[in-house]
Amino acid sequence: MAVLVILASIFVGFGIYNLSCAFVDVPTAKTSRAMMLAKKQTGTGDEKLVEVYITKIAEKLSPILKMDTIKRSKLEAVLHIAGMNLTPESYTMKALLMALLTLLAGLFLLLLIPMAGFAVMGLSVLMWFSSYHQVFDIVKKRKKLIEAELPRFAVSIQQSLSTDRDVLKLLISYRRIAGPHLGQELDTTIADMKTGNYENALLRLQNRVGSTMLSDIVRGLIGTLRGDDQQMYFKMLVFDMRQIEQNNLKKEAAKRPKQMQKYSMMMLFCILLIYVVVLSVEVVSSLGGFF
Repeated sequence: MAVLVILASIFVGFGIYNLSCAFVDVPTAKTSRAMMLAKKQTGTGDEKLVEVYITKIAEKLSPILKMDTIKRSKLEAVLHIAGMNLTPESYTMKALLMALLTLLAGLFLLLLIPMAGFAVMGLSVLMWFSSYHQVFDIVKKRKKLIEAELPRFAVSIQQSLSTDRDVLKLLISYRRIAGPHLGQELDTTIADMKTGNYENALLRLQNRVGSTMLSDIVRGLIGTLRGDDQQMYFKMLVFDMRQIEQNNLKKEAAKRPKQMQKYSMMMLFCILLIYVVVLSVEVVSSLGGFF
């Protein structure tokens, strides 16, 4: 009986899947794999096939979702920074669908293995939070990578200001050695500066990243645009950033005391082993003289 229920559920699920794909005009699995392979080879995407289908369905169902204006604008800005071409409604609907699919799987398991069903149903709540906050985690990680590069950026500006105060030229010069994430932001800023107001372009850079350290750099660059001599400002800024960098390294080291202790114990064991081997060889050679 249980086998019949499982088979019936599989066939019903397969039918619903095909009807859903036809409803939302999702390409075939073969076509989707070819498209994702092309994206992966060009380095423009790394999505799973299931996510492609769920995203398509979410985009079709997104009009039924109404969001608060402030919450929507905040999520829209975060999606733009993360480079996700989704509306806030589509992104939220996608997270809801991921959680709903997990919940349905839990309800199905509830009929067969109650304990496993309850566990999967609880997992659906975690799936919602994980899917919804994924973009925020991406932006946070990206911001951290950008901030790690800002001390070097500040040093470059400080050294360049002694010979040239052209802010656009400074950014173009540093762009050649910039990391991928800060480089993307500099590309956008350089394009903004070439087509519009310099100060507004720098302020948009500051707002996109949302970093206090970058705000200090932007403040110095705007002062340079206004004709102020900012060499001493950047000299002090570089000193402060290096202090912050050292404190961050100390915090990272403090987070791993057990790991450091493990390696210290391994080193101590190796040193003791060397002494034991040397003493053993000496003792054995000394005993040979008695016989």
